Amino acid sequence: MIIEIQIKGNKIFAPLKNEWLKNTAEEKLKQELICRLVNAYGYLLNQLGQDVEIKKNHKADIAIWCSEQEKLKNSVPAIIITVECKAEHIKIKESDYSIARDFASTINTSFFIAVNLKETKIFHIQRDNAPKKIEQVSDIPKAEILSDDKKIEKYIKDNKSFSREEFSKLLTRCHNIIRNNDKLSPEAAFDEISKILFMKIMYERDAKGEMIFSKEKFHADEKIYEKVIRPQLRKNASYFDQDYMQYLFDETKREFEKDEIFEPKDQIKIKRNSFEMIVEELETFNLSDIADDVKGIAFEHFLGKTFRGELGQFFTPRTIVDFMVNILDPQEGELICDPCCGSGGFLITAFEYMRNKIDEDIRNQIKSIKKQNEQKNIDLIIHAVNSINEEFNINTKPLSDKLR
Repeated sequence: MIIEIQIKGNKIFAPLKNEWLKNTAEEKLKQELICRLVNAYGYLLNQLGQDVEIKKNHKADIAIWCSEQEKLKNSVPAIIITVECKAEHIKIKESDYSIARDFASTINTSFFIAVNLKETKIFHIQRDNAPKKIEQVSDIPKAEILSDDKKIEKYIKDNKSFSREEFSKLLTRCHNIIRNNDKLSPEAAFDEISKILFMKIMYERDAKGEMIFSKEKFHADEKIYEKVIRPQLRKNASYFDQDYMQYLFDETKREFEKDEIFEPKDQIKIKRNSFEMIVEELETFNLSDIADDVKGIAFEHFLGKTFRGELGQFFTPRTIVDFMVNILDPQEGELICDPCCGSGGFLITAFEYMRNKIDEDIRNQIKSIKKQNEQKNIDLIIHAVNSINEEFNINTKPLSDKLR
């Protein structure tokens, strides 16, 4: 069954509640996620719940049970989802979901998911451990494996969140594939893997279905392309007729056109089997959750080992870069120049530093506004109570004195 978002005027339909709700950004995000859970991950509406009270004062924006029977028995949901609707550029910070995640770990649920407009973070809670161990994974488990402990164990092993070092090892395997199949030089291999990395980033940063760009997903989308899109290209624009791999890369070039990452005439130059092998290697990693310097990591990995001595290119360790940017303390509106720019490490770190400062400033302003509103409400209550005291000649100290 495929479900779609339904919007009428300022209302959006919530199938789990069977009612039309006000179409706020947060409500729309909830309904989009419910559609993804059903359409891409195989869940049924009767095993999902919205705005579910798990315990007093603790509510799950979306809850998922292993089956309808478990839901009817009011069992603890297998997955609890918290939706935070922040600005699109703001990443999820641990402080945003730590209370809900800690609560999820106390009630023996298996997974906790935090979602905002920019990203999704998925955590597996190991219930058998004391204290419970919480680890981040890269994708939401599909419905068909949720009640199978052995399949979940394999899923966790295959989908663990990754570090910079693990990503570098992965790039080594990808480089070996190109070296063995296509006999390309390290700098040419870097170009080809960069293309695939950005194809993957394009999909995963705006995923409407599964969160991970996988070989299986590539094949499924290719079938749709061959059946629907390619016949139209052959009929109306034959010069655009090409296989799906090249078509997808052209879409990626258009997506990143303003960034001038690729040349307009760039094409995928490796064999199809090399492309599929690399996509398969990458499919357990979610690049929407990696730092913005993914191409810098690839650049350092490929060109650093081969050319560092020959060309005199030395990459400054990231700890030194972070230290220098913190000392520099760049401010909004300042121009930052790196005359010895290689992989862009200094510029990217300065950008992330400024973005984090702006995010923190936004958070502080929101807290300040909330505090001011709370104080205004208190002042109104004090004024109202004092007015009643005066009207009925109640002999008591003003409420404001008592509150002090």
